[in-house]
Amino acid sequence: MERMDTLISILGKCVPELNTAPLYANLPAATDQISIVDWMYEHLSEQGLMVYEEWKEYFGHVPELKVLSEITFSEEPADFIYSLIEKIDWSKVTIEPIEITYSVPWFEYINHFLAPEKLRIVDLWPFENAFIFCVHDDVALLEQLDACLKTFEMGIDWRPALDKQQVIEKMNAFVTQ
Repeated sequence: MERMDTLISILGKCVPELNTAPLYANLPAATDQISIVDWMYEHLSEQGLMVYEEWKEYFGHVPELKVLSEITFSEEPADFIYSLIEKIDWSKVTIEPIEITYSVPWFEYINHFLAPEKLRIVDLWPFENAFIFCVHDDVALLEQLDACLKTFEMGIDWRPALDKQQVIEKMNAFVTQ
């Protein structure tokens, strides 16, 4: 029970606009990894604070999260990355083309736009697909969240903000020179 109280408390500090009352009122029946991620997804998604995306169907759009709907982006982040993908010489790619979907810094570039708002999007690991949510960009709080989630055999994929030049460098790493 103490682990659940700690998790709910830290989620309340990390996730903007999260109402923790429903989480306290409806604790999961078990505390195994799958039960916890299902419970988190149920409660956070009901509040518009978490979305689930299959990587094979994710193409860089800004996740439909309540917190992000209030932010105006100066450009569509995915458009820049698509312009880089179009320039890839596929005969020189160093990773399997199917892996590119999983390796493109979609969230990292979105986080570049969220940095002035002191927000970032993260996803949970070690799952095959993405459970995405927005958090306050506070390293100390995120370290606490990650440590708490590790007690349930999961964590956050930090997704640091990358500007255009950093995205170019990451994308160039896919191609031999």
